[in-house]
Amino acid sequence: MKNRKVLIVGAGFAGTTIARVLAENGFEVDIIDKRNHIGGNAFDFINTNNERIHKYGPHLLHGDKHSKAITFLSRFTKWTNYEHKVRALLKDGRTTPLPINRKTLEDVFQIKLKNEFETKKFLDQLRVKELNPKNTDELFLFNFGEKLTNIFFRPYTEKMWGVDPKELEIGIGSRIPVRTNDDDRYFNDSFQALPDKGYTSLFKNMLSHQKINLELNKEFEKEMESNYLHVFLCTPIDSYFNFCFGTLPYRSLIFEEKKDSLRKLSAPVINFTDKFKYTRKTQWSLLPNCPEVKSNTFTFTYEIPVDIKKNPGEYYYPIHNFQSKKIYQKYLNLAKQNKKITFCGRTGLFRYIDMVPCINIHLGIAKKFLNKFKAE
Repeated sequence: MKNRKVLIVGAGFAGTTIARVLAENGFEVDIIDKRNHIGGNAFDFINTNNERIHKYGPHLLHGDKHSKAITFLSRFTKWTNYEHKVRALLKDGRTTPLPINRKTLEDVFQIKLKNEFETKKFLDQLRVKELNPKNTDELFLFNFGEKLTNIFFRPYTEKMWGVDPKELEIGIGSRIPVRTNDDDRYFNDSFQALPDKGYTSLFKNMLSHQKINLELNKEFEKEMESNYLHVFLCTPIDSYFNFCFGTLPYRSLIFEEKKDSLRKLSAPVINFTDKFKYTRKTQWSLLPNCPEVKSNTFTFTYEIPVDIKKNPGEYYYPIHNFQSKKIYQKYLNLAKQNKKITFCGRTGLFRYIDMVPCINIHLGIAKKFLNKFKAE
């Protein structure tokens, strides 16, 4: 086949990964994005105060240091080691580590636990062990008990997802680890770091290839498909098919930026455990790849989860339940009939994907395409 030209819609991690792999294998790649910047939701920039801001909320890269994704990304950036920490705000104004660990239990119950064995024994007394969890709320109760669930998980989850945790599949709650030691890192992966010059610089390097042509502020139209050997769509799968089986549900985020000269936070990210609209706030100057700020006034970003209808086009968290997965399967079956397109990314796959798994998945998609192309 003489036509070795492909179109990629979306210049985030999914699309950019595929673009780089295919370009290095001799394909001419056009990549477009409706936004005015590269990097998708990982886009960052330096503001006038010299703070590195993640426009769409904090992106913390973590995963297996031996993974293909880390090896791939390391070609395009140097790293600043960073083990992310989060603290939760309690009613009395104190903050405590999250995920829950030994120190969290000591803070909440005003006790002293000598070791992991004693901590596990105490936590076992709190847990609702007779449950066989079938939803996120039951999993919280099974893992942490009523009091901790009411403090840390029910209000936050209801704000985050807009529904009672009883209505969420168990996979949502299973992302939260149970710890009986004093490890206060948010993740425990073997690789945790930030690109030393930010995500946008990383994306620029990935897209810097003579066979990659980038165009921003460009909307996808189906008529474009006829000009290409294949099209990779990091776009909502339901929208592509004109919502013929219904609309897939998402939660979105609205960001409020505030300036403050108060003392530094106890961690870069603070979670709000109350029922107020915010879920968390971030102080950007505390991330280690932030340059030295120019003043004593810092930028704080507050996050407000909303239904996608209140923030059209800004997709963040696919809502997985029995009905939505059934609808997605119908779209997937329809997509498989068109051999010229491949849906990718969060909205194409209708999956919330962390950055390292996202790279791994889309390295695989690119490899599958190359193998298929060679076989034809």
